[in-house]
Amino acid sequence: MGRQAARAAGVAIAGALAAGAVAMPAAASPRERALDYLSARQDHSTGMIGPAAGRDADTSWTAMAVAGAREDAARWAPAAGAPTLADAVATLTPTTVADVLRVAVARRAAGRVDDQLAAQVAAQQSVDGSFGGGMLTTAWGLMALRAVGRRPDDPAVGAAVGALMRMRSPDGGWTTTPGAGASDVIGTATAIQALRAARMRVTDPVLVAARARLLALRDRGGGFGRAAVPTAWAVLAIRALGERPGRGPWARGGSPLAVLAALQRADGGVRTVTRGRASVFATAVAALAWSGRVLPVAPGSRATLARAPRVLRRTPATGDAVTGVLSVRYADERGGTGIDPRRTTVTVNGRDISRRARITPFTLQVRPSALPDGVLDVAVRIRDRAGHVTISRWSVVNSG
Repeated sequence: MGRQAARAAGVAIAGALAAGAVAMPAAASPRERALDYLSARQDHSTGMIGPAAGRDADTSWTAMAVAGAREDAARWAPAAGAPTLADAVATLTPTTVADVLRVAVARRAAGRVDDQLAAQVAAQQSVDGSFGGGMLTTAWGLMALRAVGRRPDDPAVGAAVGALMRMRSPDGGWTTTPGAGASDVIGTATAIQALRAARMRVTDPVLVAARARLLALRDRGGGFGRAAVPTAWAVLAIRALGERPGRGPWARGGSPLAVLAALQRADGGVRTVTRGRASVFATAVAALAWSGRVLPVAPGSRATLARAPRVLRRTPATGDAVTGVLSVRYADERGGTGIDPRRTTVTVNGRDISRRARITPFTLQVRPSALPDGVLDVAVRIRDRAGHVTISRWSVVNSG
């Protein structure tokens, strides 16, 4: 585009804005786009999140992400009257030790902790203080104990801390692979979060050594493990230490937050790796990392946004004649992923005429010459990039 054309385009846009003809979308944060993606994957009949495979885990992680954003899982529903995310979390029936502990943290996030759950968590702890015999389950056991209301000075918490300390690697971190010499990102970041949940001071030599090890595990460019989940998990550990992942030594040569943002797609989903596919799990953990909060997270209280697209105006009105263009103005929620024109369609009397329409992120327009004569049943299907769909139906008359 030449300078003259660019200047003309700028003047045209400015004039349209001044006239109120164009509604420019508000800039969406990575967290807002991730939540948009997650909410579009909520089942209308159960309130669960994600595909059938791994649905229980995806629902748990989404509950944590929602609470991290301070939104209320009890008001997170795909439609009025549908089961909420909190309802879905309450129906989870964990069978393994790891599942029980993750669900406990998720139910804390959803505000659904009760005495039965607290007893179930306590029953998973061994006499040596560990949970399930491994460092990951023991670290999650610590967070689960805190999630169900055990205080830092509770003997069960102290026993779990002791068990986790005995599992440290010689390099100051923790490994998720039994018998491995060197510690890894997931193990070290999980242990840091668990020990901080137990209120271990950041100046404690154990956490000082763990911090140094986590810092040494950074990838060139600022990420961790060259993937979204370990990078997001490390961000949570950094925040648990009371530090900012976008500043200081954590940001030298690149920030882990920037690495996560680069893995996010236009639809809000987060890729597991650079050329990988987006997953609910990676998106939920990234959203939690972007929230600025740490586990176990307390329930949120904010009302959930209406994330489906909204119809602002239809012309002509129901029953009226088409005298100019048939048009629909619409908008996504503030901070959403935006309307996807390529997947927004219009049908007239059951026939798709989208190719004859002008479809933008803000409006859909059809000239009268593209419409048949008579009474027309119009259906406009508006889709945002995250996957939410709103269908607007009405009847008009075209006399040619």
